[in-house]
Amino acid sequence: MTAVQGKGSVTDNDVFIYPKESELSADDLRGFVEYNGNTLGKHYKENIGMYKGHYPILDQDAKPMNKPDNRIVINFAKYITDIFNGFFIGIPPQITLDNESNNGNLQAFNNANSFVDKLSEVAKQTSIYGRSYMFLYQNEDSQTKVAISAPTNSFIIYDDTVAQEPLYFVRYTVDEDNKMSGTVYSATDAYSFDDSYKVVETLTQLFKAVPAIEFIENEERLGAFDSVKTIMNAINSALSQKANDVAAIADAYFFAKGAEISEDDFRGLADNRVLTTDSADADAKFLERPNGDGTQENLVNRLEDKLFLTAMVSNLNDLDSGAQSSASGYSIELRMQAMRGLASNKERKYTSAMRDLYRIVFNITDLAKPSVVKKVTNAIMGKQQPEPADELKFQFTRNLPKNVADEASTAKTLEGIVSKQTQLSVLSIVDNPTDEIDRMASEQKDAAQQAVDNNPANYDFQGVSDEKD
Repeated sequence: MTAVQGKGSVTDNDVFIYPKESELSADDLRGFVEYNGNTLGKHYKENIGMYKGHYPILDQDAKPMNKPDNRIVINFAKYITDIFNGFFIGIPPQITLDNESNNGNLQAFNNANSFVDKLSEVAKQTSIYGRSYMFLYQNEDSQTKVAISAPTNSFIIYDDTVAQEPLYFVRYTVDEDNKMSGTVYSATDAYSFDDSYKVVETLTQLFKAVPAIEFIENEERLGAFDSVKTIMNAINSALSQKANDVAAIADAYFFAKGAEISEDDFRGLADNRVLTTDSADADAKFLERPNGDGTQENLVNRLEDKLFLTAMVSNLNDLDSGAQSSASGYSIELRMQAMRGLASNKERKYTSAMRDLYRIVFNITDLAKPSVVKKVTNAIMGKQQPEPADELKFQFTRNLPKNVADEASTAKTLEGIVSKQTQLSVLSIVDNPTDEIDRMASEQKDAAQQAVDNNPANYDFQGVSDEKD
């Protein structure tokens, strides 16, 4: 636990803690903001820089005496982040409610907020920074909206109890004159503050909770490539040095012994690569540097293997090469088992965070209401009314090569064993099982109506009978 200015503190997992019964003062707020900007901010800046391709090798001092000075960067940070999140959330997760009306409202809310797209961006941010936030607000039309807030300029302060419930959400910005301003949100009110951390204006807080939820990559709040930074830097250094050696060989010194070489001779050497001398003792050659190509190559290959092993993210180029190119889908999944474990852990964190987010939304909107039948049934049975957020269903699908024929066979085998919704969820081509069930019912209804309309027994043969008479 690290103490910050005021009464606040920060845990080993970088969680901001504050006494539950205390009121956040300007001094306390300053301590948290400065810690987030000065201490955690260095980590955030380094990570986003690496994701964008800026590595420490680019900041090294230039080599003296015009020596070759290549600065090669292989952006493994971006590769690891994008490959892992493509695997984790490349296929949009399904978020549903059993109640048809409530589910329709839920999907409309998600579509209006481009929620899946925002969730994908949050997933990328947590892989870079270790954490990210979703912030709820209401626009001018009193519509509840969702925004993404990066940890570089926002954070949540939790209470000091075992539950660690959120007390405040803080967002701030720094303008071009290096003046800071921001807003603090609690469960009951909100206010803006200035560069001196004093209250400037009291704002309306419409939500009945702190209107932000923290999404984390893991409990330690480490990014996807935090554990392999030194390996990535070593690979860049080794490749750059290898390029320097190649350049040094191309610019090798020419050594002549016992021969007088004129300017024309040197010019002929440059143009024709040939030099002749009349002296019997003359010797001419290029000075050769020791060649460590094999050692360098082994080092780079070994570092790259350890990079993906330590990051626990599969190297797809390795899966596509050599004997692996003909590997079965199942064997490829086995090679991706470590990444599956990472994704499963991240999924559990995201499921919990999304449920908390929707709980806030449901409390201020009519997005999901228990049906009248369920209310009456629960009252008769003496059951406590369940929270709509507790009835949410989240289904994440790993983005792997799929054999639709095998999935269809599995789904057919499940006929009569599980519910229709569970049966359809096996199929990767079905985005929303509930909507698919509705479409199937509609098609069956249309087919039945068409059969009735085309049934000859329904034809009026009265005219034909009259002609015969």
